[in-house]
Amino acid sequence: MRRLVGRHRDVFRPLPQPSENSPTMPGHRPYRLHRPWTVLGSRELLDADPFLKVRVETVELPDGRRIDDYYQFDQPSFACIFAETADGRIVTYRQYRHGPRKVGLVFPGGHLSPGEEPLAAARRELMEETGMEAESWTDLGAYIVNANQGGAWSHMFHATGCRRVAEPIVDDLEDTEILHLTRAELLEAIGRGEMHLLTQIALVSMVWQADIARVLSRPHSPDTAGPDTAN
Repeated sequence: MRRLVGRHRDVFRPLPQPSENSPTMPGHRPYRLHRPWTVLGSRELLDADPFLKVRVETVELPDGRRIDDYYQFDQPSFACIFAETADGRIVTYRQYRHGPRKVGLVFPGGHLSPGEEPLAAARRELMEETGMEAESWTDLGAYIVNANQGGAWSHMFHATGCRRVAEPIVDDLEDTEILHLTRAELLEAIGRGEMHLLTQIALVSMVWQADIARVLSRPHSPDTAGPDTAN
């Protein structure tokens, strides 16, 4: 079946049938090797640094076809933290987000500063937003928000043994209510539709779905470690 992207209706055509010599994965039918597109040129359309940049690229597909206006955008990447206290409560907060135009539940997190490591950003954001530090950190990977146009990378973390050591830093743009929810309370809130952001729902699944958590988890040292270990 043909896929359509914008007005480039002739770009995506049915894939050719695999040959007998195509590589295979266990339990799967043969598949062909996929190659990246080649960027032939790029022109900036909007520079609203540090929040948003938009550009249009000329790209060439592996079979030689060319697209002259494939739009891309850049946004700052961010950390998102599933933080748990020693007694198993999940640290969330309720606030208004202008994207969905709703008040809802979100996890601690925020943008990476230029040159900042994701784990260092996660630790900083947890401290700034909740006044907490964690005993243990697990890196669950980084995921791009938009598959075709690019955008930000979301760096996901699971922090356990969180404890309050300072006062949160108040942000005048965000009226925030910090909540420590039980597992049942968070699930009930999700069921009521109080969590609107895809990255937040994905993070819940990463932590609570055992098979996903097992294959993604990359433990990090405690907060007492030096900055060289935050990689």
